[in-house]
Amino acid sequence: MSMNAKKVKTNKYSVYMIKPEFQTLDEIVQSSKNSIEIDGVGHFVSASVPPKTPSWVKDFFGDAISLDRPLLNASSKGLLIVPISRHGKATYFAVVFGFGRHLLRPGVLEERFGLKTVLNSLDAASFRKIDKTTLGSVPKHSQEQMSRNVAATDFGIDIEQDLVSSVTGKSRDPLLGGIITGKDALSGSAKVNVGNIVEFLTHCLERYTSEDYKKDFDWIDQIAEVRDKKIEEELNLVLVDKLNTRTLDKVWMAVPEVIEWSDVKGFRYARQKSNDLHDDLDVPACLETLPSPVTLERLKHSAIFRISMATDDVVERWTVFQCMYAEVELRDDVYILNNAKWYRIAKGFTEQVQEHFDAVRRSDIDLPVCTVTREGDYTPIAAAALKGACCMDGELIMHGGGHSSVEFCDIYTGENKLLHIKRYGGSNVLSHLFSQGVVSAELFVSDADFRQKLNVKLPVGHKLADPSAAPNAKDYEVIYGIISESDKPLDIPFFSKVSLKNARRRLSMYGYQVGIKQIKKAVN
Repeated sequence: MSMNAKKVKTNKYSVYMIKPEFQTLDEIVQSSKNSIEIDGVGHFVSASVPPKTPSWVKDFFGDAISLDRPLLNASSKGLLIVPISRHGKATYFAVVFGFGRHLLRPGVLEERFGLKTVLNSLDAASFRKIDKTTLGSVPKHSQEQMSRNVAATDFGIDIEQDLVSSVTGKSRDPLLGGIITGKDALSGSAKVNVGNIVEFLTHCLERYTSEDYKKDFDWIDQIAEVRDKKIEEELNLVLVDKLNTRTLDKVWMAVPEVIEWSDVKGFRYARQKSNDLHDDLDVPACLETLPSPVTLERLKHSAIFRISMATDDVVERWTVFQCMYAEVELRDDVYILNNAKWYRIAKGFTEQVQEHFDAVRRSDIDLPVCTVTREGDYTPIAAAALKGACCMDGELIMHGGGHSSVEFCDIYTGENKLLHIKRYGGSNVLSHLFSQGVVSAELFVSDADFRQKLNVKLPVGHKLADPSAAPNAKDYEVIYGIISESDKPLDIPFFSKVSLKNARRRLSMYGYQVGIKQIKKAVN
């Protein structure tokens, strides 16, 4: 690239890539009426909004102030559309000025263009800021910024469950500028203007198509949120078709967050008390309450209500769509619906996670069928059915300062098996279950103070002979019991499988055996 940097002023830039299927100006912008062709470059499209008085002048001050001259603001929109030829094919870019992004047609932007370009142009230890979403039933959005350049790992990224949406760091490519940010757009400051924009964008395209990022950041391709409206609409149509044809393999319903099951009287698919009360969420039962045929609008506007055992009132509500979980294959890609959002999962990653789930030992421990609604009612029944077992459900150990409490397990057997039991639920519910097992097991082998407190709770016959001595984890097994009404072999949401994979890895490092058990729930 032969940009004459000395003659070019440093300018801020914000660049988007257009998807390859859009090849004309009219396909890319909402209106080309106000466009100017720049020879050898492309088209400049603009629009302006007449100046107006900001709403806060009247809303906040009312008649309290009188201005000699009115306060006015305006939002100009500019967009430079530039075709870049490479290997005989044109790739279009949009350079945005002001609010120019709003001149583009919906669905034309290449998602994560900026993110990939930045990752190809950063050193592994030159990150400044990261935006990420930890995926699960209740996705957690976070933004972290460092005061100096650090490695991506210093942000505590979980490469199997964190969706990184934006990164900022120090560029090792001087042509892109010093500090660059990548999301859908590539943003920064560089010596660029209309005179060298074609060369600059050609360089951006080269950086985007590079695979340098795979050396240190190949995990970035494992999970991607679907923001393409056309693909999202197509996936929603597939889901609706599955529901209408009752093709319910890989379609579940689950409470989308961790709730206190001891206070669950049941669930209703309508607010009226005259409607049936269900002790769990079930796709066929829910579909019976919806007008036929099922539509996306009905899924998004029909509510599910949780009824409190204590008050007999509605205490929580979610939409049916929020409670739907689906795994769909579309044109060789695997997509996951989780908490009303679709995600594309790299095929190799799904296969890896599934192989691990299949490899987890299915425990042969003989547990009775669950005939009660609440977990707290089931655990003493199950413990009584196991010879030499004791129920530890609700026996909280205050540990770690403040009001921190840890439950050792739900059932502790005479064969050193630690059972943790939960009703089947969404990703966040099961992830919570797997995390509980890890926390207590780690404290059990590593913290003598925790063992002393545990020994107080353990009944005679189960007490540790010497709480100060660390037990051998190889002599113990952590078993995750999941109460499910399904007659099919146990299957759980994709992100729950990821959480189980991580939990099993951590427990195995200590030497624990790990198993999973499907507990049959009797259908009322």
